Amino acid sequence: MKQKLVTVYLDNTAYAKGKMLVGSFADKHGQVEEHLQSYFDDGWRIGSISGFGGNSDSISARGWFAVVLEK
Repeated sequence: MKQKLVTVYLDNTAYAKGKMLVGSFADKHGQVEEHLQSYFDDGWRIGSISGFGGNSDSISARGWFAVVLEK
């Protein structure tokens, strides 16, 4: 079995509508680091999804989804 790891970055400051904080990566919010549809079309399937990172001690929260694809 082959596996691939892909990530999706999430940042709630993306919802600040023009009030970006200095040092924010909100412009990357929801960006799929790999093009999943092309993998699905090629027969890959999702093996697992996990969340990691994040911060809930402040007004902003950031983290990722890690997705393992299998074929």
